[in-house]
Amino acid sequence: MNTCCSTRISRVFAALLLASVALPVSAHHSAAPFDMTKHLSLVGTVEKWVWANPHSWLYIRVVQADGSQQVWGLEAGSTGMLSRSGWGAYDMKPGDKVTVTVAPERDGKPIGLLNDVHLASGRVLSAGAGAPPPGALPPGVAPPPGAAAPPPGAGTTAPPTR
Repeated sequence: MNTCCSTRISRVFAALLLASVALPVSAHHSAAPFDMTKHLSLVGTVEKWVWANPHSWLYIRVVQADGSQQVWGLEAGSTGMLSRSGWGAYDMKPGDKVTVTVAPERDGKPIGLLNDVHLASGRVLSAGAGAPPPGALPPGVAPPPGAAAPPPGAGTTAPPTR
């Protein structure tokens, strides 16, 4: 095999390798499974608080209206992101009573994207992860505190001008 052909194959291989790494990373950080236009408030008991990267998870046991119990898995941000928002690994432990606000999963499973946690002490931990992307809020609804302001004209139904 000549050097030119070998170099070309190496470049193609490098491009494929780069693409195979970049695609899962971009898919991993998508909020597509969650309905960002809905916010549920859940009251429950902490089952488990997993302080981990790339995402932390809070599992709470919620008592339903019929008396049955359901465990919800709530995705939060990375430990670095949460730390910068005032969270810590020992903020919650099994048995703690909490009230959370989440963007639920679109398919109805008991999974959500965590927005905030109200601890029994009155302390509020805000993840900011449950904030919808700019322009996704219904007209007249303000974004949660700390969320980026929507760009000018976001939320309007007028077609773009060319």
